[in-house]
Amino acid sequence: MDKIVTDEKILRQISAETTQEAVDKISLSSRLKEAVKGAWTEGGGLAAIQIGIPLRFAWYRWKGEDKYLLNPEIIMKIGKWTYHEACSSIPDVWSDVPRAYEIEYMSHGTKHKAKGLRVVFIAHEIDHMNGILNIDHVKETVKA
Repeated sequence: MDKIVTDEKILRQISAETTQEAVDKISLSSRLKEAVKGAWTEGGGLAAIQIGIPLRFAWYRWKGEDKYLLNPEIIMKIGKWTYHEACSSIPDVWSDVPRAYEIEYMSHGTKHKAKGLRVVFIAHEIDHMNGILNIDHVKETVKA
């Protein structure tokens, strides 16, 4: 089973674009879902870089369904709010992270929209693909 990476040097890498075929070839979807089971907190998603694979791919669970991000990019942000979030790669730390309230984003070559809490999942995983950690958005973090 893959372990969740906590090494900041690895997490700061910029992930490369990929293809669905490449993701399928290395069973990345199932590896991410399995790795999150070993997280310090109940995680709702994981980017490939969080298991040491620098590809622009992530999995998250939304309303009981598995969702996937393939080469995602946020193309529009609307509104602002702050959400108290954690990261599987940063054990025992919670941060109040400012995020957009609504976004338009590209994934799998298609435009999508998301609002509210779903934005947190998507933006958090896209940040990982860009070498950004949730703690980069805040001045103060809280140990759990």
